[in-house]
Amino acid sequence: METIYDVLSAEHDQVADLLQQATCNGSRESLLKVKAKTDLHMAGEEKLFYPLLQQKDELCDLVKHAFKEHKESKTVISELERMDESDHNWTSKVEKRNEKKIDHQVQEEENKVFPAAQKVLSQDKAQEIAQQCL
Repeated sequence: METIYDVLSAEHDQVADLLQQATCNGSRESLLKVKAKTDLHMAGEEKLFYPLLQQKDELCDLVKHAFKEHKESKTVISELERMDESDHNWTSKVEKRNEKKIDHQVQEEENKVFPAAQKVLSQDKAQEIAQQCL
């Protein structure tokens, strides 16, 4: 049975693929697909996963940092939405978001948050959260 870690990792891969498409074709449609997927992904983390981790004192700072990074990601996407896709900065901002924000955030989640969460959440709980996300 899938765990929350499996679900979130798969979503990370999907977002990376969508960002790559947006970078390659420079279209607003691709950006809107990225936004839809990241909004859903971050909402799931913020409602189902992070609150459980926040209950553990040793994970509070890690979760606060994750919330901060989500806020930054939402700001960047909002900026991109307001820009004209023909603006020469548009594609470079999409690339920057991919390289600096998404890659960094994914690495932190998969290398720091997931291992820390696995120490405090049971396998059953990780599977239960995964079911709630699906």
